[in-house]
Amino acid sequence: MKINAKYFGMISYEENDTIFLPSGLFGFEAYTKYLLIPFEEGDCLMFSLQSLENPELSFILLDPFKIVPDYKPNPSAKELHSLNLEDPADLAFFVISTIRDPLSSSTLNLKAPLGLNRSNHKARQFMLDQSDYTFRHRLDCFVKKEDPEC
Repeated sequence: MKINAKYFGMISYEENDTIFLPSGLFGFEAYTKYLLIPFEEGDCLMFSLQSLENPELSFILLDPFKIVPDYKPNPSAKELHSLNLEDPADLAFFVISTIRDPLSSSTLNLKAPLGLNRSNHKARQFMLDQSDYTFRHRLDCFVKKEDPEC
């Protein structure tokens, strides 16, 4: 199959590459089928979550642990159960990022990460109860900790 991906142009994919978000993403509940595409071959930091139902809809995802090593998302047992995890090692987390110019003003949504069961490709967006995470953590705060706004 093929799709004209927002950041990559025309690409081919197999049906078993599809990521299923039965409840969609917050604000985009109608879209439930996506591809997870790395921006560079072999890259495990930055991805495009490309909607298969709307080629113009794509989210930039980052591996939060590569940027915030002490990130410890703690979704509820009910939320985790919805992914049908048989092995906890199959769970991958991603955070939605808003990339801006300059790059230092870009933000990460650490409050509502995306959880993906890598074995069955089922995913969902979690809403964490943890108060130390917000919807808009500035990317530069992880480099310049002395900034009082961080």
